[in-house]
Amino acid sequence: MLQAAESPKLAKMTEGWRSAFDQGREGWPEVAVRYERFCERLAALGYAPDATPEHAAALYVCAASELGDDSACRAIERRYFGALRSAIARVDGRKDFIDEVLQLLRVQLFSGERKIARYAGRGPLDRWLRTAAMRLALRQKKVASRLPGSLPEGSDAAVPTARSSGMSNRDEPFKEAYARAFERALAEAIAEMPPRERAVLRLHFAEGMNIEEIGRVYAVHRATVARWIAAARERLAGAVRGRLEAQFGQLPPEEFDSLFRLVYEELDLSVTALLRNSAQLQPSSRPLDE
Repeated sequence: MLQAAESPKLAKMTEGWRSAFDQGREGWPEVAVRYERFCERLAALGYAPDATPEHAAALYVCAASELGDDSACRAIERRYFGALRSAIARVDGRKDFIDEVLQLLRVQLFSGERKIARYAGRGPLDRWLRTAAMRLALRQKKVASRLPGSLPEGSDAAVPTARSSGMSNRDEPFKEAYARAFERALAEAIAEMPPRERAVLRLHFAEGMNIEEIGRVYAVHRATVARWIAAARERLAGAVRGRLEAQFGQLPPEEFDSLFRLVYEELDLSVTALLRNSAQLQPSSRPLDE
């Protein structure tokens, strides 16, 4: 906060910050942020009151977004995300991949920690966003190359085994093989999910976001998110079951159903572990401070 000696309503702010504020309003007429809050943001970033930042309009819209203004978030998307699609396409041109990277970028910038606050106006906003998007794209490309396989060694995935599930040790090698097959089937099924379903599951299970928070990301009601999660979970379970039936179809139906129920009961834990481990295959994609 600015010091009280500088006037309760910042009346003594010099022309530099007033000019920056006016540039912001002119550049983003659909976005509104209070003058006092904008000045507080400039002070926190180390700008002197007698200077007008070079990228004042970008700082204005980012300040509004950081304060939780959804219209500012949408305005940034409208102006910049189209060009980001072309940049991401240099890593992978598939529409599903581009959509998923952009959705992860939305979450990173506009939810939770709101990393849009790290933009300090030292360079153009479009360049800063492109850097963040490319880092995410490269990370997701590497994650996708690993996802269909087994989880990394030492993973804490809650995949039931003969011992952990309380089953008898008779035929334990077969049951262990079934658990490993479940792990592979789950990874493959997640990799083949539509981008939105996979992103929603990641936000809910791996990132720990509740349905209201996810609803704000997608601008939908919490009940809609709850339906998305339930439907995605059931489709995921069906895809996993189909893969396991193809591999273990020789089992009597009763025995197969019994085995599948054991892993299905812990499906949420397994999904959480898998998505968290896949997200940790690369270092953090923290955007550059500019």
